[in-house]
Amino acid sequence: MDRFKKGINNNKKFCIILTLFLFVFICSSFVTYITYVKNFLPNDNIVYKVRTKAEQGVPLENNVFKQEIDNVSSSLTGVGLGLKNVDKNSDSILNVSIKSQEGSLIRKWSMKEKDLNDGFNVLHMESLTLPDQKLLIEVSSSGFTNMQVDVTADVEDNYLELSKCKLNDENTDYSLVYGLANGNCFAVRRLYFLVVLLFILLIVLFGILKIIEVKFAKISFVVIFITGIIYSLVLPQFTVPDEWTHYLTAYSQSSVLLHKKAFDEHGNVILYEDGSYYFVRYDCPNQSTYAMEMNELSGHQMVDIKGQRASRAPLSLATFGYIPQTIGVTIGRLLHMNSMQVAFVGRMFALIVYAILISWGIALIPKFAKRIFFAVSMLPMCMQQVCSFNYDSVLFAASFFLFAYLLYLAYKKDEVNNVDLAIVTICTMAIATIKFIYLPILGIGLLIPTKKFKHKNTKWIYIVLLMVISGISFGLITKYNQYFWTVHINETKSIWDVETYKASFILYHPIKETIVFINTIQYFMSEYIEQMLSSPLGWLEIKMPSIITAGFSSVLLLSSMSSKDEESLKWQNRLWLLVLCSLTFIAVILALQITWTPDQFNLIIGVQGRYFLPILPLFLVLIHSYLTLNMESKFINVITIMSILCLNIMEVMTILIIVIGR
Repeated sequence: MDRFKKGINNNKKFCIILTLFLFVFICSSFVTYITYVKNFLPNDNIVYKVRTKAEQGVPLENNVFKQEIDNVSSSLTGVGLGLKNVDKNSDSILNVSIKSQEGSLIRKWSMKEKDLNDGFNVLHMESLTLPDQKLLIEVSSSGFTNMQVDVTADVEDNYLELSKCKLNDENTDYSLVYGLANGNCFAVRRLYFLVVLLFILLIVLFGILKIIEVKFAKISFVVIFITGIIYSLVLPQFTVPDEWTHYLTAYSQSSVLLHKKAFDEHGNVILYEDGSYYFVRYDCPNQSTYAMEMNELSGHQMVDIKGQRASRAPLSLATFGYIPQTIGVTIGRLLHMNSMQVAFVGRMFALIVYAILISWGIALIPKFAKRIFFAVSMLPMCMQQVCSFNYDSVLFAASFFLFAYLLYLAYKKDEVNNVDLAIVTICTMAIATIKFIYLPILGIGLLIPTKKFKHKNTKWIYIVLLMVISGISFGLITKYNQYFWTVHINETKSIWDVETYKASFILYHPIKETIVFINTIQYFMSEYIEQMLSSPLGWLEIKMPSIITAGFSSVLLLSSMSSKDEESLKWQNRLWLLVLCSLTFIAVILALQITWTPDQFNLIIGVQGRYFLPILPLFLVLIHSYLTLNMESKFINVITIMSILCLNIMEVMTILIIVIGR
C-alpha cells in the first residue's frame, strides 16, 4: 500500500490523465449504447440462414413449395423467407406452414402481402421446442400476386446436406432461401458491456502497474492478453479469413489424439457435437453472430446439430503452428464443452502462447527496441491473427521472439551458451516448418560478436548447423505431413486449378519478372501497408476509418524514435538489416507468385499485408534513432502504451458498431 501511495504521489500527472481518459471512455461507451446499440437488441436472432452464391425468384401464384430443413436449433421463434416483387397494395395472402416429416401441422402463418417487404421476412411465433427429426416448410399463396420466393441452385451449405425443395410435389434442382430464428439479440448487450468492462479493467490494471513501477514486460503481458480476449469476442469464431479450414485442421488432430475417427472415406473432417457450430458459421459476422456467441459461451445452447457430420478437407499441414489450438480444443472436448466453448478455448491457448513469448521477448530485447516490439505485437492485424485459428499465432510469436532473442544476444548478453543456441534452434525449427520464407530473420545472428562465443569458429559452425537443421526440419515436416494425411485421408482436394507461375520463369526471364514485380509494388503497396496495420479485418469486409490506420502508423513511427538514454545502431548493422528485410519482402511476394498467381497475370496476386508482419520489427529497428526525442525512454514507453490502448479501443468499438448494425 505504501508503494502504491508513493507511486501516486510521484505520478500525479499520469494519474490525472489516465482518470480523464477512463472517464471519457465510460461516458462515450454509455452514449454509444443508448443512441446506437440499444436499437438493434429486439431484432431476431437468426441462428441459421441458407447461404448462397446466387439467388433467383420463382412465382408463388398457383405454386406450392415444400422444403425439408435441418434442425440446427433446439427451439424456434420464427421462420424467415426471401421474397421478391412484394406489392404493398395487394390483398393476396402468403401461407407458410411448418410440418413434421409425417405431415402433421406444427405451426401455420397466413400473412397479408401488404404487410411483407422485399427481401428477408421473418414470420414470428411463440417459442417452439423442436423434435429431433427433420421438419418441412410449406409455402404457397392465395389470390392474385406477382410475389416470388427466393430459391438457389448454387448452395454453399452442402456440408449440411441441404435438400432440394419440391414444387407442386415434383422434384427441383434448387432449394428455398430460408432462415431460422431463435429469440432476439438482447445477448448483444452482454457482449457490449463485457467488452467495455474488459477495457476498463485493462486501463485500471495498466495504471496500477505503472504506478507501482512494474517492469515493461509484465505490463505488456497483461495488455496483450486482455486485448486478445477482447478481439476474440468481437471477431467470433470463423469470421477470420480461412479460419474454419484451420479450425478443422486443429479439430482433426484433436480427434486423432482422442482416438476418435477424424476423417470420412473422402478425406473430410468428421465433426462431432462439440464441433457442430462450424456448420452455421457466418463468414461475415452480424448481430445474430454476437447473440449466438454470448449465449453459447454462457452455456445456453443455440445451435444443436446432433450426431456426427463430414465437413470438408483440412489443410495438409501438421506443423508446430497448430499445437496450442489443438491442445485447447482437446481439453475443451475432454471437459464436454459445447462447440463454441471448445473453439474459444482453442483460441485462448494460442493467445496465451503469444502473450508469454512476446512479454519474454520484451524483457530480453535491448532498450532501443522494446517499444517497437510491443507496438508491432499490439497491431489489430496481429491481434486478429493470434486470437483465431491459424498458424500465424505461432509463426508471429516464433518470428518476433527470434528477432528479440538474437538482438538480446547481439547487444546485451556477454556470452552465448548452449541454452541460447537451443532456444534459437527451436524458434528456427518452428519457422522452418510453418513458413521457411521468414528464415532470413535468422541473419540477425550475424550481428552477434564472435568474441561472445567460446571459440572463434563456433559462430560460423553454428550458422551452418542452423541452416542444416532448418532444411532437415522442413524436409521432415513435409514427409510427416505426407505420412499423416496418407494414413488418415484417402482423397485430397485441390483449391486452385489454374496454371501458376513457375520458378523457371523467374530465373530465365529476369526483365519480364522485374516488370511484374515493380507493377505489383506500385499497384498494391498502399494496400499492403493498410492491411498490415489495421484494416480490413474479418473476411476483409470490416473496413476501418483512415484516421485509425494513420494513428497506428504514427505510433509505429513514435516507437522507432530514440530517447536520450538509448544507444543507436551502427550504419553497417543497419545495412545488414536492410538486406534481411529486402530478402524476406521479395521472398514473400515471389512465394505467392509461384503458388497462387496464374501465369497469364501481369500482377502478383494473393499477397496480404499481414504476410509482412514478421519483418516489420526488423524494418522499424532499421530506421530507429533517425529522430531523437528529448525525454527518457520510460516516458516514451508510457506514451506508446496509452496510444496503443486508445487506438485499439477505437478499433474495437468501430468493429462493434459495424457488426451490430448488420
